[in-house]
Amino acid sequence: MPLRVLIVDDDHLKVQQIREVLEREKIACTFEHCSSGASARTKLRQDTYDLLLIDLCLPDTAGGKPKLEGGIDFFDILCADPVSHIPSTTSFITAVQPVSDVCKNRLLEHGVSLCEFSSASNSWQKTILGLAKRSARIAKSNESIPVDFAILTALDNPELNAVLALPYDWVPHHFSDDPTTYYRGQISIAGKKSTFVAASAQKKGMAWSSSLATKMILRFKPKIIAMTGICAGVKGKTSLGDVVIADPTWDWGSGKHAESEIGSPVFRLSPVQRPLSSVLSSICYEISRSETFKQKIRANWSSSSPAGQFSAHVGPMASGASVIANNSTAALISEQNRDLIAIEMEAFAVMAASEYAITPSPMSIAIKSVCDFADNEKGDDWQAYAAYTSAQFANAFFAAYVGRINN
Repeated sequence: MPLRVLIVDDDHLKVQQIREVLEREKIACTFEHCSSGASARTKLRQDTYDLLLIDLCLPDTAGGKPKLEGGIDFFDILCADPVSHIPSTTSFITAVQPVSDVCKNRLLEHGVSLCEFSSASNSWQKTILGLAKRSARIAKSNESIPVDFAILTALDNPELNAVLALPYDWVPHHFSDDPTTYYRGQISIAGKKSTFVAASAQKKGMAWSSSLATKMILRFKPKIIAMTGICAGVKGKTSLGDVVIADPTWDWGSGKHAESEIGSPVFRLSPVQRPLSSVLSSICYEISRSETFKQKIRANWSSSSPAGQFSAHVGPMASGASVIANNSTAALISEQNRDLIAIEMEAFAVMAASEYAITPSPMSIAIKSVCDFADNEKGDDWQAYAAYTSAQFANAFFAAYVGRINN
């Protein structure tokens, strides 16, 4: 992608010299030029640029008289405008000498550089080239990086750590415009390289996971986005450490708080369910029936594990905004679907974010493991084991999916 440069300067000769320097060095650029701050502000509200160069003595209007520190006044307006897109690389340019200490201090307060033109020196050309190369590096680092699979978790520990324990040669990756730490990985499956990205939300809950899922879909364009981690199981239907694949999932708190005919409070449920793709559910059913996989789960876990046999289930999973730690609330949620087998806080949001993503939208799947039963005996004893079984099932799922689409 060519570097997008916006120059705000009423000196057309200076603008032409800057263009010639970048063209001579064969830096791929698209140039736009504004002679006043007003026209530049309109462009910065409508579009994004990689490099912004502003004349220090910019006039208020096109054709107006140059104004000392007019460029800084214009930048002050930009900084106060929440709609304007200010490039991460911004610099002021001037041919006026000398530059006052007051002016330099204002520039320092904004953390921006100053390029001083001088016919007696070519040092300004090196400055312009340096700014352009820095902008190009930032632009490249912010480009989307397509992957095959995206994995997100609600917790860094133990959920994301269990994912990063998978043998995918994970490498941390950062973007200058994004506070999230992503981990990129790859592995050969059935002779084909499959690429991955993994990340954890900052906090538990649907809002945080929906935001992260949306970012990952836009940035990495995965074919499948999977959520792994821990959940509460329904006692009698699941055991500690069991994997639950959500099909369907819904927001158990969605509805209306109203009054009955006799004036007592009543909650009228109005859930929207998100089913699992039939293609993905059939793969999960196959893995859940594999005795080899079940044996491998226990054999590869070196710490203590809960009593009973490990199983994997495909079935209803309810999502909600609250942590459940009492029997009565869990029972009420179970009344929403008699086949309910798990309760957690994020799966519905991730699957909804996938469904309403830009085209082509990825398929989504929530693979969580039971660490408690959402009752008054709720504890953290089996969270690490549950995170492990969830990540291991996801690993088997990715391998099976690649194997199927390659056949």
